[in-house]
Amino acid sequence: MSGKDIYSRIQQDLNNYYSNKDNNIWRNNFHIEMPFGLVNDPNGLSYYNDKFHIFYQWNPFGCEHKNKHWASVKTTDFVNFTKPEIILKPEDWFDKDGCYSGGAYVKDDTLKLFYTGNVKDENNNRESYQCIVDYHKDGTFEKRGPVILKQPEGYTAHFRDPMIFDHHGIYYMVLGIQTEDLKGRALIYKSEDIEKWKFAGELKTNMNDFGYMWECPNMISISDNKYAFLFSPQGLEAEEFKYQNIYQSGYVIGDLDLHKVALNHHSEFKELDMGFDFYAPQVFNHYGQNIMLGWVGMPEEDAEYPSATNGGWMFPLTLPRVLEYKDNVLYQKPFKLVENLRESQALSVKDVICDDYKLKLDSRNVEINLDLDLKESNYVDLKFKFNDEYISLIYDKKLEVCIIDRNNMKLGGKGIRKFKLKVEDSLKLHILIDNSVIEIYYQEGLETTTFMYFPKEDKLEVEIKNDDKLKINQLCVWNLRGVKYE
Repeated sequence: MSGKDIYSRIQQDLNNYYSNKDNNIWRNNFHIEMPFGLVNDPNGLSYYNDKFHIFYQWNPFGCEHKNKHWASVKTTDFVNFTKPEIILKPEDWFDKDGCYSGGAYVKDDTLKLFYTGNVKDENNNRESYQCIVDYHKDGTFEKRGPVILKQPEGYTAHFRDPMIFDHHGIYYMVLGIQTEDLKGRALIYKSEDIEKWKFAGELKTNMNDFGYMWECPNMISISDNKYAFLFSPQGLEAEEFKYQNIYQSGYVIGDLDLHKVALNHHSEFKELDMGFDFYAPQVFNHYGQNIMLGWVGMPEEDAEYPSATNGGWMFPLTLPRVLEYKDNVLYQKPFKLVENLRESQALSVKDVICDDYKLKLDSRNVEINLDLDLKESNYVDLKFKFNDEYISLIYDKKLEVCIIDRNNMKLGGKGIRKFKLKVEDSLKLHILIDNSVIEIYYQEGLETTTFMYFPKEDKLEVEIKNDDKLKINQLCVWNLRGVKYE
């Protein structure tokens, strides 16, 4: 079958799915995912031609980490989307083994897409090319090939994920890379026209021995003088309250000096999400807001996601989140347009006092805002129950520790995640539940946890207990609609 015929068949299979859909209880209703194949990193996030453009890695041929294409959906409201379409295919000499991750920048009425072309020889030796694509308002695009042909001396070919930012009229590209002595680093390139790039230098930080590879870097302005450097380091050693996944995603905040290519006086690395399934986030700016999407998944943990063998697809993206700089950290909250998903309010109560509280829900597509009074109690046990399976969220006020426990689920990933969380008068939880994804924001976004779950039955009850009389300051529940692809 020719390449043209293969992609015609893929498009036909997509159309068939959106015409008929299936009734798999793990299919997400409002998180972006694909009907088949493997999704991972969000790419090219941008607002262009009056629409939000969301590109992402997709293998349309199976649930393996290979055959990386770029697919795309567009939306104005995060409820109504265009049907997915393939934008980049790994079919040229500079990207034949994968169109890897990258970012976007709008210039001269054109959306400039940047990505890493991955090439391997018969001995699995790698070459990495940083490439550019012109994407136009009519949906046509032109792959223009490499703008950076090779990594500088002293680094391996693990050189990828270009992201563009501008500063005082100069364009800058930040890339993740690995040194020849296997240390993770970031490089900075600069350009006056976004077409021709010169090497500026390695980004100087205090993190000289911090993992063996830094993936998916982002450099974002968060105040007049401060930048947040987001990246996904690989090779950190797990500790009790941090670095508990195989790979992490997080940030440091500091003063960016582009003349000396240095991030000065930067903070310690802080993880963006303390759940089981969050990696490779990307940020774009929209009317002054830094908006982030991440991949709901984890590399090299494919056995934890049974949808591959019980449906033929793997992984969604997170909902869009706004990053806000406050108290020297980044708070996260759902992007305002996510409220468009609210179909009806199912419950709104205040000042409830009881021994425990059981919230029976009609579906697993809900948003919950919960404020629990902790002035007199020191312990909260919240369970998401699916008949005889459950996931628990436990908070210990004295120890200032929160625990997510998935060990009582029969399918999918198990284990626990612990993180520190200081709560004084009340525990505030903002929870968004889809059919196989749960996103939780704590204390108005000071911490978040994102994780997948694969219940055997389509039931949901939320049970809340503590060590004293339970006092609910406020509880609001909304039923959420599914997004539409047209």
